[in-house]
Amino acid sequence: MTLRLVHATDIHFYERPTFGQFSPKRILGGANLYVRGRVTHFNRQVQAQLVDAMLAAKPDAVVITGDLTAEALPSEFAAARAALAPLLEQIPTLVQSGNHDVYTYGASRARRIETLFAPWMHLGEGGLARFARPGLYIVGLDPTRPHVLASGRVPEAQLAALPDALAAAPDDAFVVLGLHYPILDRDGRVYEGLSHGLLNARALIDVLAAAPRKPDLILHGHIHHGFTVPLTLGDVTVPICNPGSGGYADMPARHRSASFNVYVLDGPKLLSIERYKHGPDGFTLEPGGAYASGR
Repeated sequence: MTLRLVHATDIHFYERPTFGQFSPKRILGGANLYVRGRVTHFNRQVQAQLVDAMLAAKPDAVVITGDLTAEALPSEFAAARAALAPLLEQIPTLVQSGNHDVYTYGASRARRIETLFAPWMHLGEGGLARFARPGLYIVGLDPTRPHVLASGRVPEAQLAALPDALAAAPDDAFVVLGLHYPILDRDGRVYEGLSHGLLNARALIDVLAAAPRKPDLILHGHIHHGFTVPLTLGDVTVPICNPGSGGYADMPARHRSASFNVYVLDGPKLLSIERYKHGPDGFTLEPGGAYASGR
């Protein structure tokens, strides 16, 4: 049975905070957005076209690997929920949290992303997500936390539960592991830096290497420029894919644009990757094939 799995990430809906919503981290974040010009890096028109393009790709399922918002404001989550409504209401979808979705301790404690997206997060005990469709089985990790250096850490309980969660997949299913943070960078190095890194990425690799059932594909976001890299787990090689930000404004001079991926699956096989990039004609297939542009 051939399936089409759509993957988007880092859409980053932004709303200006009210005076009462400023916190020390949002002040720093606002300075980053305005002084460095990042407030112009994301575009509502592109975000709307992203939803239309994902629907037009005729997916059997969708996974969004985090960072729906810029600063985890209620108004940003509301904007994301409204924009994504046509997709969420028509297509089976897994929504995961990104570090910007738990941007402050208040947003994290309130589990703010769950107020509007809980039905699509498929969370179980310990925060591990399981999302199953005929022929497809996705396990989701949540390493996000409101840390000033934007680093993540997979909770020990999730690491311990991961092998059994992977082993529970039907024999004929295509198995996906989804998380917001990369495990490896585009050069194949472990992505464990104190700033923005996944601090226990090596521990996660060790767990996957020892697991009786390996994922067939690993999906993530966090880095806004897309790339794919192989992860070697003993005698098994697992592709890791990041489509790049789905909400980017077009910046041709900087070779930046929004993108999303479509994975064509057949049982436990990955048949192909289609990568759609935004341009003057909206989202179209990347010329030369997925990742031919190098970013």
